Amino acid sequence: MIRNPDKAQLIAWSAIGTVMVAWLAANGSAFAQAKPSFDCAKATSVAEKAICADPALAQADADVARSYAALLKTLDPRAGKALRGDQGDFILYRDQIAGFTENMPEDHQTFDLGEFLRDRATFLAAIRKPADSGLIGTWSSSRGSVEIKAAGAGKLEVSEDVANPVSGGAECDIGGTVRAGKELRLVDTDDNDKPTGFVFTFHRDGDAFVVEQSGTGKDDRSEPPSCGASGHADGYFFLSEKQ
Repeated sequence: MIRNPDKAQLIAWSAIGTVMVAWLAANGSAFAQAKPSFDCAKATSVAEKAICADPALAQADADVARSYAALLKTLDPRAGKALRGDQGDFILYRDQIAGFTENMPEDHQTFDLGEFLRDRATFLAAIRKPADSGLIGTWSSSRGSVEIKAAGAGKLEVSEDVANPVSGGAECDIGGTVRAGKELRLVDTDDNDKPTGFVFTFHRDGDAFVVEQSGTGKDDRSEPPSCGASGHADGYFFLSEKQ
């Protein structure tokens, strides 16, 4: 015999229904907002078309755009200009990845566009506005990072590792101990500890950290021995938490 539900059961079912409606509304809203940061009707590059065709990629792109916009409001104008340049590099790398994977079976793809987008969102979320004008910390960009540590009385330890994030080429791996100051100067040396003709300087430009490379090597070499083909250490970097 079917029994009519009592008042307590009706109240419980009503509560469950309310929760389900709220859950569906919240998730429906989230799915509806999974739109990329650009107009898909105007998508031209392989990357943009791939993002528009995949809700997960669209969400990842939206996350990057949201973190990027928030960060521009935090950093000073000079660092903001540098970040725009870094974002331009990221988009260039993004498009290269999409080009490599176009028309390639998924099980043969060696580059993951979604992972690259998510890593960028994580990178942007880790950047912090510096609390002071110091140099110590981990400074990052789309190409890699520079780490500055205290190394005893009046000394700082410098290490930089940058490369093309898509190919892994154009790598620079430099480091050494230098005299502390507003500008750090690191003379590049070979395996025999002899100067190669290249010098790296490190200094602050507002909220950004700048690396500049100068000099010419033996036989008019255009890149230091510590860098791969077409490698260069110079660029702008941003204070970040270790990821």
